[in-house]
Amino acid sequence: MNIREQLRRDNFWLGFLTGLLVPAAIFGLLYLIVSMVEHYTGKIEIVSIQKIILLSILPNLFLLRYYLLKLKYDLTGRGIVTVTFLIGILFAVLEFTQ
Repeated sequence: MNIREQLRRDNFWLGFLTGLLVPAAIFGLLYLIVSMVEHYTGKIEIVSIQKIILLSILPNLFLLRYYLLKLKYDLTGRGIVTVTFLIGILFAVLEFTQ
């Protein structure tokens, strides 16, 4: 079974894992870029971890649209929504507890 067939299943845990891995990869990429820019230019006050977290959940909107509207996979969509809400709660906790 190839990877394309694995990703075209209606499974909550597939959505949960996909909804977690894609934002984690985007977060890592954005954090690396910000770190490199800060290393060469100095501290950037406008960019914070909270804002990077918020930007990293943006690809979940496209994943959600693909799985819910195009493929009609409700369970996978529920997994993606669950992770997106958990990341949103993490953002709110980090943003408003400082």
